[in-house]
Amino acid sequence: MNWYKLEKIVNRIAIAINGDEINVKIIPNEKRQNTSAGVISVEVGKKVLLESGQEVSLNLDGKSFYTALNQMYKLI
Repeated sequence: MNWYKLEKIVNRIAIAINGDEINVKIIPNEKRQNTSAGVISVEVGKKVLLESGQEVSLNLDGKSFYTALNQMYKLI
């Protein structure tokens, strides 16, 4: 598991259609980019860190994600 700077982590609650609620953290999705001065980390989006430690990508709308097949959660 990667450790991120505390100011980049946001705690949120996600709710499923069936009423399930889970606490999640929104973390930056960083990629390495080559430059003439070396390699730097660039934030290219956001990911969701579940309580279990699993990292899941956000959907294109940036407000929902899937934990498993047909288990979609929306951030509130």
